Amino acid sequence: MDGLIAIYEYREPIARAVVDGVKYGFSRELMGIVMNNFTFETGCNFDYLVPVPLHFYRENWRGFNQAEDLAKIVGEKLSVSSVKILKRVRNTKQQALMKTREERQKNIENAFIVDRRFQMSDIRGKMILLVDDVFTSGADMRECTKTLKKSGAGVVWGLALTH
Repeated sequence: MDGLIAIYEYREPIARAVVDGVKYGFSRELMGIVMNNFTFETGCNFDYLVPVPLHFYRENWRGFNQAEDLAKIVGEKLSVSSVKILKRVRNTKQQALMKTREERQKNIENAFIVDRRFQMSDIRGKMILLVDDVFTSGADMRECTKTLKKSGAGVVWGLALTH
């Protein structure tokens, strides 16, 4: 990953409340309320915003992907399209259940591919902002970055609601 933008530190009470409310309280509106009060100045001209994908089973259970919601909100603020370029092909254990960085990295290894609807020419040389709700060890974003770079992405930055 070429850089990281984190909006809040996880130890801030508002950050925990938002993450817990969105992820475990299924309150999609909460993220929008918080993000509407935040302005973005990155200095970068991103070609795409790419949400970190959930596996189909987890997204179906939750009813939404919080990273997609965040990417849409950020995309509107930056006037950049949110595009689901990546697909999660393995139903991994929840990263929050892993105790070490090494366990998290091993758990997520080879979990992502570029969706077959996209060609390498769609990605080659592009500046991508990868979006997720939480950046803890960085394993998910590193693995997504690896997949995007193998497909020719020029620059990949990460954006997380909390770090």
